[in-house]
Formats: sequence, C-alpha cells, structure tokens
Amino acid sequence: MKVIILFLLLVSLCGLLFSGWKAWEQAVAYEVETVKVIKRLDAGSRLETTGQRLLEWISLGTYSGYSDELQQILKQKKLQQGHGKSAWQHTGVFFIFVLTLTGLAYALRSDWCDMAYAMLGASIIALVVGLVTPILTVSAHQDLPVIGDTVLQFQSKGIVSTIVALKHAGNAWLALLLFLFSVFIPIVKTSLVAVTIFARGHKLSRKGLNWSRSIGKWSMTDVFVVAVLVVFFANEQDGLTQAEVQVGLCFFAGYVVLSLLGTSIIGHRLNDGNGPESSTS
Repeated sequence: MKVIILFLLLVSLCGLLFSGWKAWEQAVAYEVETVKVIKRLDAGSRLETTGQRLLEWISLGTYSGYSDELQQILKQKKLQQGHGKSAWQHTGVFFIFVLTLTGLAYALRSDWCDMAYAMLGASIIALVVGLVTPILTVSAHQDLPVIGDTVLQFQSKGIVSTIVALKHAGNAWLALLLFLFSVFIPIVKTSLVAVTIFARGHKLSRKGLNWSRSIGKWSMTDVFVVAVLVVFFANEQDGLTQAEVQVGLCFFAGYVVLSLLGTSIIGHRLNDGNGPESSTS
C-alpha cells in the first residue's frame, strides 16, 4: 500500500510541476497576445484603421484593408482569450494537485507533519511561479471622436518584472527592498522550516523554527498581496481604467496560505513534542 502511495505522490509532484509550468507559459503567452491586440487598438492604429474603413467604403469593397485588419484583430483576440483560459485552467489543476499531494502525504504515515512538509514543498513551487508570472494587467481606454474606443496605456505587472523595471529606472534601492521582502525573505523563511524534516525532534529544528518566525516578522508577503488587491479594486472604480487579475496573484496568494498553514502545523507539532522522532531524541 505504501508503495502505491509513494508512486501517487511522485505522480502528484510531477503534475504539480507540469501544471505550474504550463500556467506560467500560458500566462506569458496571454500577455504577449494582449500586447499585440493593444498595438492594434492604440490611437495611431485606430486612426489608420478608420482611414482604411473610409477607403473601403468609397471603393465599394474593392479595397479590403479594413476587413482584413478587423479579421486579424478578431483572430488575435480569440488566441488571446484561449491563452488566458488555459492559464486559469492549469492554475486550477495545480491547486487540485496540491490537495492531492498533501492528502497522500498524510495518508502515507497518518502524520500531520508529513502533510505540512508537503504544503511547504508546494508553497515553494507556488512562490516561484508567482514571482515570474504576471499578477495584474492595467489598461486605460477612452472613446475618442471618429476613431472610437482607443487604448491609451497598457501595463502588465509582475513581481520579478517590477524589480527589473525599478532597477533599470535607477531605483536600485527600491528594487533591492522589493527583492528582499518579496523574494529572499519568503524563500529563507520557508526553507528554515522545511529543513526541520531531517531532525524533527532535535533542538536545532526548534531553533530553525524560531528563526523562521523572527524572519517572518520582516516579510511583507501578506501586505504585498493585499496591496495588489487594493490596487486592483481601486482601478476598477475608474471608468477609463480596467484592471485584470492574472494567475500569478493566485500562485502568490497560494504560497502565503500554504506557507502559513504548513509552518503553523509544524510549529504546533514540534513544540508539543508530538513529532514521530521526538520520542527517540
């Protein structure tokens, strides 16, 4: 029975990695196609399209530049929507595999700590995907005379891309702070808890757990997620600006939840001395 569970654990882990990678791939493809659509809907392109439409009307359909352009836009929008839908589907599959992995980890030895360590492993994967995947897209539209609905500005926001953009803009100190609080500290904090799996009953494990809690006080992960949500809803109130949450935010929020749950369970079990190795230490 344990061999079967171990095999299913391996399959679940592979599924976790694959679905996370596909979610990232499709999210990036969605961003690329969105940029292509946006370029066709900016002021210059819309003005050119309006001219093509007028020329096609004057030529009684002999010139088909406007119709061809419209077909291209519709084709790109369909492709864009397909990538976006696929990204969310793979995100859902990812979290299904998370539930499967944690359930199997507990079933292996009926140990809550095993389940918590599985949560921490999944949280690291979710964190990596959340860091490199877009978390928010913001676009500004306005209905201009003659040319109609026009995209004035478009931005895609991600954690790593924001850090790189800040560095290139000359805000190295701000990029460093964002890197420390949103990348370095979460990884170190989770890793300190994860390494306790090798000696759960040892005093160094409890020290690592205490260090993790101390480091966690300096982590702005939770605050960052909340801030992104606030920005999202704030932009939604503006009639000219549209904001759209991307799958990267779900992965980042998933890291927060899984890390908190896993750390809490491990801390409770180690402090109570209920770990499977505590009786032999």
